[in-house]
Amino acid sequence: MSMNNRKMKNSLVRLSTVYILTFALVVSTFTISFAPRIGAEPIENNPPDIPSEPNPINGSMNVSISANLSWICEDPDGDPVVFDVYFGTESPPELVASNHTNTSYNPGTMNYSTHYYWKIIAWDNQSLSSEGPEWEFTTVEKINSPPNMPNNESPSNGSTGIAIDVILSWDGGDPDEEDTVHYDVYFGNTSDPALVKNNQTNTSYQPIELLDYNTMYYWRIVAWDNHNASTEGPLWVFTTKQETELSVTISKPLENKFYFNDVERFDLGRNTIVYGPITITAEVISDSSIERVEFYADGKLLGQVNETPYEWYWRPIIQFNGMSLTRTIKVVVYDTEGMSASDEINITKWRFHILPWLLVGAAFGSRLILHTTVSGLFYNFQQSRFSVSFYAIRARYRTVGPFKTQRGVLNFKQCKGGFIIGPLSMSRVGLFHRFAYGSFTFIGNIHMEKIGFGQAFLSRMFQRRTNTVGNVGSLFTILRNLRS
Repeated sequence: MSMNNRKMKNSLVRLSTVYILTFALVVSTFTISFAPRIGAEPIENNPPDIPSEPNPINGSMNVSISANLSWICEDPDGDPVVFDVYFGTESPPELVASNHTNTSYNPGTMNYSTHYYWKIIAWDNQSLSSEGPEWEFTTVEKINSPPNMPNNESPSNGSTGIAIDVILSWDGGDPDEEDTVHYDVYFGNTSDPALVKNNQTNTSYQPIELLDYNTMYYWRIVAWDNHNASTEGPLWVFTTKQETELSVTISKPLENKFYFNDVERFDLGRNTIVYGPITITAEVISDSSIERVEFYADGKLLGQVNETPYEWYWRPIIQFNGMSLTRTIKVVVYDTEGMSASDEINITKWRFHILPWLLVGAAFGSRLILHTTVSGLFYNFQQSRFSVSFYAIRARYRTVGPFKTQRGVLNFKQCKGGFIIGPLSMSRVGLFHRFAYGSFTFIGNIHMEKIGFGQAFLSRMFQRRTNTVGNVGSLFTILRNLRS
C-alpha cells in the first residue's frame, strides 16, 4: 500500500471518530434532563405565615361597637389558607368560627366600654397551621342620651269640658333602652304650676282632690334618666267643664203610653194608663254623689233608694178621687251638696177594672167609626140621646172615618150631628148661658146651614117661648124675655 493511501485511510478514521463523538454529545445533552433521578429528595411544604397586622390594632381603645376584625396572612407555598377565629371577653378567647376563608370577621354589635381578646390560627391544605398572637382592644364608652320629650298628653293641650276627676297621662321613655326613666309632675291653676309629684315611674297622675268647675289648669312633665340627664316637656293647659245642674227624669212610666202588668204595650193619644203594678224608674244627672231618691204617689211617700238603679215597684189597690182614677207620681232626688230636684207625671191607674178596656177599645174603634170633633165658640148648644145641634159662631171641625178624613172652619152656621161620644168639655157663658166655648165629639158627619146670628138668636127666642106657653109670642114678648 502506498504512503498516500495510508494517509487517506487514517484521515477518514479520525473524521468518523469526530462525528461519532459529536453525535453522542448532542444526544446526551437532550436525554439527560428527562431521565429519572434515581434517589432524589422530595420538595418540603411550608406552613402559612403567622397572622399579623391586626385591625383593631392590638391594645387600641375607644373601638366602635360595630367594628370588624381583620388581619393579613399568606402561604409561602401559595397553598390555599383557611382560618379559625377566637374571640371573647376572656383570655384565652373561645372559638367562634372555623374554616373561615376571609381575612376579616364581623363579631356583631359589641358592648360599650368592654375589653375584648382575639387571635387567628391559619391552616393550609396540607394541615399545617400557624397560630397568631393574642390581641386585645377596648370598645368606646357609651354616650348617654337624655330621655324622650314628654308627648301625647291627655287631656290634650287646649281642650275644654274636662271632668273634674280627670287623670293626667303622657308618653315618655328613653332612646337608650337600658336606661330607666322617672318623672316630675308640675300642676296647678297658674301658668307657673307647682311641683306636685316627683321621681314617679308611672306615666299618669291623678290630682289628690277634685278640680274646680270651669277652671283653667296648667301642667308640665320633666323626665329624668338614671344618668341624671333630663328633658323638660312643654307647658300644657286645659279647662274643666261647667257644673251640671242636678236633675231627675221619670223614665217609666212615660207619657201617652199604656202599661199592662209593668210592660209597655202601645201608644195612646193623650193619656198614660197603668194597669196592674208598675216599676217607677228615674234617671238622675249630677256631678255630685246622690244621697237618696224618694218616690211619692199622690203626695204620700212610697219609699226611697240611695243607689242605682233608682227604681220603686208600686203595686197599689184601685183608688178613686171622686169619679177620677188619676194618680200623681213624683220622684225627688237629693245630692250630698244639699241640692234637690224633682219630676212628676199624672197617670190613670186601674187594677182589675173594666174601664181601661172600654177606653182602649174606644181608642181603636174611633178609627173605624165615622165621627166628627168640633171645637170653638157656640150658641144654643143642645143635645139629646140621639143627636146634637148648635150654632157655630167661630169653630173648627175634623171628621174621621175608615174612608174619609175632612176638616174645615165653621163661621156663623147652624149645625147638626149624631149623638155625643168621647169627652165633652164645654164652658157656658153669656145671656141665659146660651153661649158655650169648648170641644166635643159626635157620631157621623156634620150637617150645616149658613144663617145669620140674628136669625139664630130670634129662632131661639121663639123656640123658648113656644116651649113655655105653647104659641108664638109677639115681638113685645120676646123683648120682655130679653129683659128677664
